[in-house]
Amino acid sequence: MTSPASLYEKALSSGDLQADEGQAKIISSFEGLFHKLQDNAGKSSFLTRLRKSKKQAVRGLYIYGGVGRGKTMLMDLFYASLPKGTARRLHFHDFMVMAHDEMNNARLKGADDLVAAAAATLAKGGKILCFDEMEVRDIADAMILKRLFEGLIAAGVCVIATSNRHPDELYLGGLHRDRFLPFIEALKQVCDVQAIDDGQDWRTRLLAKMPRWSVPADEKARQIMTAQFESLTAQDEIAPITIKVAGREILFDRCAGNIGFVHFDDICGIALAARDYIAVADRLTGLFITDIPLLDDAMQNEARRFMWLVDALYDRGRFLIASAEAEMDQIYSGNQWAFEFDRTISRLSEMTRLS
Repeated sequence: MTSPASLYEKALSSGDLQADEGQAKIISSFEGLFHKLQDNAGKSSFLTRLRKSKKQAVRGLYIYGGVGRGKTMLMDLFYASLPKGTARRLHFHDFMVMAHDEMNNARLKGADDLVAAAAATLAKGGKILCFDEMEVRDIADAMILKRLFEGLIAAGVCVIATSNRHPDELYLGGLHRDRFLPFIEALKQVCDVQAIDDGQDWRTRLLAKMPRWSVPADEKARQIMTAQFESLTAQDEIAPITIKVAGREILFDRCAGNIGFVHFDDICGIALAARDYIAVADRLTGLFITDIPLLDDAMQNEARRFMWLVDALYDRGRFLIASAEAEMDQIYSGNQWAFEFDRTISRLSEMTRLS
């Protein structure tokens, strides 16, 4: 097996990563956890023993810190070091969708305790559960998390999580937050909480060199955006993802490192609502959109959806890179949303300004 530290050193040697003291400290913690898991499972047969282990879960890790510091990349190196079948890696939004789906399945089967049933099913996915971007905004999620995690821990699952926030700041200002506080204490009981030290924001450094709004939306622009996307996600596997919202599915053919790449028609040309775009912004940290057309009253539905998307990305502090048929202040020529679109242009300008 290849350990997290050896994968990190390999990336440094190849030039894919640059030395970063804060990242080195976190990878050292992942290395220690890697060996604890080995010892707990039995080195002679890590995969078989870990699958069957009835021991108490190994204490996990909760890594928090600023945007662009490499938390997701470091967790993915840890995940890549584990034998297949022992771990599951999920964005936190996707995990909560799965949890609610399993609760609905349990309800249909007549289960007495829906949360416990969901936790038992989710625990079967692996003895190590890696969450990316833990962020709680939904009251329904907040109310079930403590019992959900209690079920996972009781099943021997080791929890790994990344977040922009310290656990004490999760769901800050949320409805009935007092009921959520026991989950925070439980999380700190089962995970070592570590901050990634301040340092270079690698994503911002790369983004600062990239054009954010390309005109016209031709093949050359698509090729440039593809190269940008691959540069930003160099350490991550590119794969399709599906974001589920209230029974609807939003498909992204390409996603890596929580950055999506999509054609305008596939995100604004389909029947989606404002809440769907909020879910997209919760799930992704940035978005590439190709081929934004000229928007007029004949495309008022598409224009409205685009406004919702921009609002959601802006409110969550996400970045946007796009190719379009016109400059952003000329992309809309209709009357239906003329007043509202002024705010969209302002937000686009701010989101796509080179820093």
